[in-house]
Amino acid sequence: MQDPMSQGRVTDGIHLNAIPRTEDIEMKVNEVMVTEVASCSPQTSLQDVAMMMWNNDCGAIPMVDDQEHPLGIVTDRDIAMGAALQSRPLWELRAEDIASHRELFCCGPDEDINKALQLMEAREVRRLPVVNQFNQLCGMVSMGDIVSFTGAENVSKAGDKHISSKETMEFLKHVSGHHPSHKAAAAV
Repeated sequence: MQDPMSQGRVTDGIHLNAIPRTEDIEMKVNEVMVTEVASCSPQTSLQDVAMMMWNNDCGAIPMVDDQEHPLGIVTDRDIAMGAALQSRPLWELRAEDIASHRELFCCGPDEDINKALQLMEAREVRRLPVVNQFNQLCGMVSMGDIVSFTGAENVSKAGDKHISSKETMEFLKHVSGHHPSHKAAAAV
């Protein structure tokens, strides 16, 4: 897997790799990731994906192949926009109709949490599938998972480790900020 951080990226004149980091955090992705992850196939209807989200209290479902290799992610926003833009009911649309056209970014369970944060920030994504040494889905890490380890008061899963509040706020500001519009051409 190519290191996407080696490419660098400039957004609105700000080099994203220049955002300050707390280098003394030695927390791994596997300390904050969710390991019980519902997934779908490319042929799963968006109706079924939406029900998976409801039943699993989540806003994203990874799309995987028969060997559990991640192919994409379907978010609740993708479902709403896919149905609206295609003017079709959810049971007629498939996960592959909305999730296979975007580049997918993943991380490993043993990666440093700072590297995962940098990838999420640089690629403006809120969730990363976590893949094992065979490139198979083994978990998910999200903004919410990372925020839950921000500050010393939230230390249940990872012992006494925590992520700096300043670092988390910088990350949230960038990922949650307004980005260039991707508006579809309006039908006449």
